[in-house]
Amino acid sequence: MIIFPDLPNVEVEGVEVAEEITLILHTTSPTASCPSCGTASSRIQSRYTRMLRDLPSVGHPIRLILHVRRFFCKKGTCAQKIFVERLPELCHPYAQRTKRLQKALCELGLKGGGQAEADMGTELGFSGSRDTILRLVHQWERPALPEPHIIGLDDWAWKRRLRYGTLICDLERGLPIDLLPDRTVETVSAWLKEHPSVDTISRDGSSEYASAIKKGAPQAREVSDRWHLTKNLAGCVSMLLAASLAQFRRAAVAAAANSKLVEQPSGEPPSHLRTRAERRAQQARQVERRVRYEQITALHKQGMKSAEIPTRCATRLRTGSEPA
Repeated sequence: MIIFPDLPNVEVEGVEVAEEITLILHTTSPTASCPSCGTASSRIQSRYTRMLRDLPSVGHPIRLILHVRRFFCKKGTCAQKIFVERLPELCHPYAQRTKRLQKALCELGLKGGGQAEADMGTELGFSGSRDTILRLVHQWERPALPEPHIIGLDDWAWKRRLRYGTLICDLERGLPIDLLPDRTVETVSAWLKEHPSVDTISRDGSSEYASAIKKGAPQAREVSDRWHLTKNLAGCVSMLLAASLAQFRRAAVAAAANSKLVEQPSGEPPSHLRTRAERRAQQARQVERRVRYEQITALHKQGMKSAEIPTRCATRLRTGSEPA
């Protein structure tokens, strides 16, 4: 059974097995390189002992007692006169845990957080508190990602209807790759200029994104994803149905009151509407509300009770005519 990896220039002097497994190690390399200037030296200045924690074996924690040496640097101009031999395959300088234990703790922290994963690590025999796990997560270097070619742009709300940011996803790998603090043309176009590899962009109907793409990635092809296509189709159908329903109601009110059709109100849309489809949808809703108001007013003038008016309006909505 192998409880410790075979490392060059490190020998095992002894093993003590109790509640935890203790390995006594010492280095065997005849020389060591100065970390400042790289000069190899064989002049030993002194020795000391390092204590390290390692991954558990068969449910038992492992403690390493490592005897290392200090060397004199042979280069006279080097600022570091004395240095300690390094073991890059085993641990980082000044670390209290081996590299593989640090990696395991970092992966636990990335998947579950601090305290919960510290409790789980204790049950598994890992040595590391929640603060240690969080520190390792903060020090974790994100692996380099390939340059994206097909991306998706969409907004997300810092505070709904007040402040929005931009989410950028790599659609080939199905992963989010960046979050932008806003959705302005300047911010989005600057990001696109930093990633000239983008050749296809999926976006919604926002005019800001359209302008940003033309400014920051004119070479990219703009497409719409299935969700936005379905949303736009549903919006068009809803607008058509609202306009048709408004016409039916206006015709019913005109027949009942023997008056002219209500003219569709005109006027400039609110400044926050950006597309013609939104303006047409709002106008259709305004007509529908106006017709419903005039219908209720007419029934009230005819002496109908307030409790009966909703039933009569609902019947007209279903049939398009007066109930029998």
